[in-house]
Amino acid sequence: MDGFETFNVKVRDIDVLVRKKGEGDPLLYLHGAFGYEGWPRFLDLLSENFTVYSPVHPGFLESYGIDEIRDLYDLVLFHIDLIEALNLDRPYLVGQFFGAMAAGEVASVCPHNVGKLVLANPAGIWLDEDPGLDYFVVPDSELRDHLVSNPESKNFKNILPETKDETEQSSRSINKVRALSTVAKFLWPVPDKGLIRRVSRVRCPTLVITSEKDEIVPVSHGEVISSAVVGSVHKTISEAGHLAILEKPEEFASLVVEFLVN
Repeated sequence: MDGFETFNVKVRDIDVLVRKKGEGDPLLYLHGAFGYEGWPRFLDLLSENFTVYSPVHPGFLESYGIDEIRDLYDLVLFHIDLIEALNLDRPYLVGQFFGAMAAGEVASVCPHNVGKLVLANPAGIWLDEDPGLDYFVVPDSELRDHLVSNPESKNFKNILPETKDETEQSSRSINKVRALSTVAKFLWPVPDKGLIRRVSRVRCPTLVITSEKDEIVPVSHGEVISSAVVGSVHKTISEAGHLAILEKPEEFASLVVEFLVN
């Protein structure tokens, strides 16, 4: 997908690359540990209804500044400052996995800063009876098998595809190491940093989205988070894995649009 614009915004002393497309109410998308490159179809679909802002989080791709975000509290303040730097007034806040955890924390601490909240495959809690896959210990060659529901399907070959080009493979490996190192700073070794105790403070309308075959964030995690947010809605995308945003972009976008416009 193309047609989006890019610009940099200064958040504290960090230059943040932001991709933007669309018209209408502002929607700030906070990406997860995977599927953050370019402008995927689900963002294109969302941009048909909203002005979508998709920043690249420090520590991902060629962005820097992650050393300046020292802990979870600092992460929350960074995102609050990001909303202010973008001059957004109560934007819709949509996050996936790591981004969903950050979105949930922001809405918990500053509920007046968020219009509506969407948490997709949210990280940030731990259930002894259903902890989910620790992808930090999964070998690189096997990781893709745990991110999509059917890795052998030709329909999903474009999701984290294999490459024989050594230069491209090297670049991907570096990007993945940087991304996982960034996420690990806030989620490793146990992702439970107290989100479930704070998320009950969320006052804006909230949608929690999980995926039926997500091995990393089981459906039960979404159920627990949704039950803690008064009046929230929980939806599960069937026959989809952790990257439902890429596997089923139309269904994901439809759920989000329906929730935000009604």
